Amino acid sequence: MNRRAIAKSFLMILFLFLNTSCKEDTSGPIPDRITPVESEHFSFVLYDGLSTSTTVPILEKLNANYDRILNDLSVPSIPKVKIEIWSDETHFQNDMKRDIGTNYWGSTGYIYNKTTLRILKRGDNLPQTALHEFAHIVSLHVNSSFGNNPRWLWEAVAIYESGEFVHPRNISYLVAGNFPTLAELNTDYNSGNQKIYAVGYLLSEYIIETWGKENYVRMIKFNANLGTVLNVTTLQFETGWKDYVTKKYLSTLTKYRVDLKTKYSINQL
Repeated sequence: MNRRAIAKSFLMILFLFLNTSCKEDTSGPIPDRITPVESEHFSFVLYDGLSTSTTVPILEKLNANYDRILNDLSVPSIPKVKIEIWSDETHFQNDMKRDIGTNYWGSTGYIYNKTTLRILKRGDNLPQTALHEFAHIVSLHVNSSFGNNPRWLWEAVAIYESGEFVHPRNISYLVAGNFPTLAELNTDYNSGNQKIYAVGYLLSEYIIETWGKENYVRMIKFNANLGTVLNVTTLQFETGWKDYVTKKYLSTLTKYRVDLKTKYSINQL
């Protein structure tokens, strides 16, 4: 073999070695891989190898509700919102602990700051989760101290604005007349009491239909100070809310149950 052939063989072996050595190892998860995506109102950071197609249904949902939510909360405009998405729950929870100092186990979304929301891809509910967290973001532009202050209204606003209505007839404790107090709804997420997610829409609806949209926004501005904004005590608010929900959604059901008891002499239904 002449020198030229030897040199050519050596170069080929060297090329194959370098090409193999420099390849990225994709045999396992790569939690720190990110893919940026930009749109008019939103920027995305996708972790865990998520495809950019993940953003399509989210953008459709957010763009369809963007102007309405800003208008509902009397917010003229907001800066571009960053949406960070994980698909690996361990990675999501580890970053949550690192950045905010705690874990909310079972949570699929939270607000990092006034312009950043973070969500976990789980099932097909990603667009709705993003919409809920976006409503939180907008409410912070009404009042920067509003986050979980108080929790019951913080969640009630996001639940109402994202359209997460649960009919009271499907909430057993409301049907039984056992309405939660505001103190109960204010308990921390990690306490295990998640009733606010079932009744939050009804609380916002009660405020809007009784006192109007302007006072709904003022409740956010004044951190749900009932005396200042609505001129009622906590007990009066709770009693009025129960009466409102019962009359609007449960009175027909109550009458039906009473009629059945009378007709068939049934003591317990």
